[in-house]
Amino acid sequence: MLDETNSLDNTSAANALANGGQAITLPHTWNATDAASTSSTVPYYRGIGWYRLDFTNAGTGASQWLQFDGASIVADVWLNGVKLGTHSGAFSAFRFDVTSLLKPGTNTLVVKANNSAAVTGSDPTAVAPLAGDFNMSGGLYRSVSLVSAPNTAHFALNDLGSSGIYAKTTAISSGSASVNVNAKLSNGSKADGTYTVRAALVDASGNVAGSSTNTVTIKAGTDTALAQDVAVAQPHLWNGMADPYLYTLVVDLRDSNGNPVDRVVQKFGIRQMSFDANKGFLLNGKSYPLHGVNMHQDALGKGWAISDADTDEKLDVIKEIGANTIRLAHFQQADYTYAQADKLGFVIWAENGFVNTSITNADCKAGATVPPTSFVDNLKQQTQELIRQNFNHASIGMWSIANEVGFACGGGNTALPMLQTLQTLSKAEDPSRVTTLADVAALSGAADTGGITDTWGINRYFGWYNNFLDQASLLGAHLDALHALHPAQPMGMSEYGAGAALSDQTDNPLGGVVTSFDLSGGVVRNYQPEGYASYVHEQTYTQMLARPYMWGTYVWNMFDFGSGIRNEGDVRGVNTKGLVSYDHQTRKDPFFFYQANWRTDIPVVHITGHRYTNRAYTVADVKVYSNTDSTTLTVNGTAVGTMTASQCVMNTPNLSTPATPIAVPNTCLFKNVALTVGTNSLVATGSRSGKNAVDEASWTLSSDNASNVYIAVGQAATGFISSTGHRYGSDNFFAGGVPSNATVLNVSNASDQKLWSNVRMGASFSYNIPVANGTYSVTPGFLEPATAATTGSRLITVTANGGGANTTPISGLDVFAIAGGNKRAYTAPAFNVTVTNGVLHLTFTGTGTGTGAANQAVVSNLAIVKQ
Repeated sequence: MLDETNSLDNTSAANALANGGQAITLPHTWNATDAASTSSTVPYYRGIGWYRLDFTNAGTGASQWLQFDGASIVADVWLNGVKLGTHSGAFSAFRFDVTSLLKPGTNTLVVKANNSAAVTGSDPTAVAPLAGDFNMSGGLYRSVSLVSAPNTAHFALNDLGSSGIYAKTTAISSGSASVNVNAKLSNGSKADGTYTVRAALVDASGNVAGSSTNTVTIKAGTDTALAQDVAVAQPHLWNGMADPYLYTLVVDLRDSNGNPVDRVVQKFGIRQMSFDANKGFLLNGKSYPLHGVNMHQDALGKGWAISDADTDEKLDVIKEIGANTIRLAHFQQADYTYAQADKLGFVIWAENGFVNTSITNADCKAGATVPPTSFVDNLKQQTQELIRQNFNHASIGMWSIANEVGFACGGGNTALPMLQTLQTLSKAEDPSRVTTLADVAALSGAADTGGITDTWGINRYFGWYNNFLDQASLLGAHLDALHALHPAQPMGMSEYGAGAALSDQTDNPLGGVVTSFDLSGGVVRNYQPEGYASYVHEQTYTQMLARPYMWGTYVWNMFDFGSGIRNEGDVRGVNTKGLVSYDHQTRKDPFFFYQANWRTDIPVVHITGHRYTNRAYTVADVKVYSNTDSTTLTVNGTAVGTMTASQCVMNTPNLSTPATPIAVPNTCLFKNVALTVGTNSLVATGSRSGKNAVDEASWTLSSDNASNVYIAVGQAATGFISSTGHRYGSDNFFAGGVPSNATVLNVSNASDQKLWSNVRMGASFSYNIPVANGTYSVTPGFLEPATAATTGSRLITVTANGGGANTTPISGLDVFAIAGGNKRAYTAPAFNVTVTNGVLHLTFTGTGTGTGAANQAVVSNLAIVKQ
């Protein structure tokens, strides 16, 4: 049936658009390079593009259809000057019957593709998704084919781009299985006909495992359907990553004389999936915890116009990390992706394109409270296309009907009726699978989208966005509250994560506030240390792991991806939350955290902080992700220590229950590892089941940083070089206080803005800085961060101790008065401290007439120089 021998891919220059058009090959998008700038956000072209192809038709006499596997966002199609129609929706396949329009010899196909951003609901492209944190590539970014079928009866080609065949497992017992096969048929001839339909499942050895044959009469010019059950004895089940066994489903159509008429051949897996509100996900009746990732369909330098080889590369990396499930966000992706998931054993979360809102910003501001009928109708069509075109894929475990619509125009309530409509529609299309959605609003005061679908997912970024630093430890309690909100509904985590810039590193992930991203379009440098992203993943995953009611978890995202609204980290136009860089070449540290937790078949050993090569401090806590029986760390050939698997559990604070720290699994922490001047060679080794693993890192310490300590207080990112040539580390060695970035880019009279852009503040906090014994000159930098500060509102006292008696080198310092106002840099006179026990202690205490934080102590930077 799907005969693609007359493929329209790989057009030649001779077939290029006339009058100055550019010769292209499919897949193609005009947005291939619209991402990954290092200077500013990347506005990408959204508008209209025209395609033309002149091709020769052999004139077979068969029924012929033009199939588009994807065209963004709206496609208008003409053949030989006759408009075939319009398809709205960027992600699904669609077909046009061109039997009567094709002519012998040269035919001309013209397509207008439009990826313009909709301004109002009346715009042609006002279809889902109206918004989203990803680029909407324009063009014919998937294949175009000429599909031939018999000119009598054939399997339906007019069924929203589907194959016309719908197979599902209806029963599995100890010795048999039943598969229902529903065939939709069309009779395009002028005569009634009686036909036989034979459905067979063929095993991997080529033997027929089960078949069923039935007769059907099809009236001329009509469509019909025939459902039949195929019994399979001793079925070999599709069992996820461990054994993704696939039968070949062969459905034949024969005429009354037994002559073959049409055939559909597809892979099919016999399996059962179920979800329990307390036990999670079950595959073939057995518990099968889902741990996986989200994945977009783009690639650096290609946009959406990716090849099958690009998809294979991405799936290989996902298999490498040890994931067993993938959320294909936020829309229907290429059929090849689902087919490869069937083959590899991934459980797939399949999703339609309903993202964020159903009403444009302009219409919302104008008072619209309901979406246009055209939007609703198209969204229903997109949902049907998703389900019908992918119905037979064994890997698909759920149909998702929406993502983050709880904050939609009107407070999210406008979305609730649509969700009910999509829930009813999805269950009617496929009662055999559960539905789900990704919620962002429950318990936030906005519309609660829980309780509508069979299952639900939660998008939560504790430790990122509005919940920074130790707030990440509050996620577990929040999950429990959500579970209590809808206790009968199985719940998973559909998104979580943090941005990570490869060039941004940290000495202590809790040292400063990390700015998630900036939408201003300016050149503000937002630092996203790789080590902070590791902290967020460690905290989040560990808390989810402790909750068996979570049926699945999905990291956002497997790969960095293009997003024109983004201005963050060390690139622009890219969402940096990927575990792997946008070019797919670099695995970030959190990648190995998951690999150590998810892979049981290979040993994993990874030293974090590889890219933090030029170190600021003489000691470091060396963190190693490992799933081995024991892990040994050496530095410059000398053993630092060995930790067993039971010891490689890193305890971190828990705000919800302080008495019970969060125990991060497969994480070995070697505390206070000493570094020496020059190159330090770190080697971690381990073994698992007789297999060895090793990882190496090389860190350099300058003579300046070996003798002296320079701290950029309140900052998470390390590596700043001052105008005087000193390398400052990120905030470290502190006890108490909180960091604040309230003064970013607003500091007067400072030659090194970054040194003064953050502070640590608190009623009383201290620093315990490891140094060699000796006398040190301490120079603290202060500023007054409060806009409403006045003389006397904040008075700062500094106490110093190097192992002897306390001294008070600074007492009652009024930074506002001495600096001449707020947000003005003030470098205090240096004072000496003699260290006799290897630790320099500094305590900062605040007093004054201010209230709350207005009278707390603050400090912005510290320079500690050996005398």
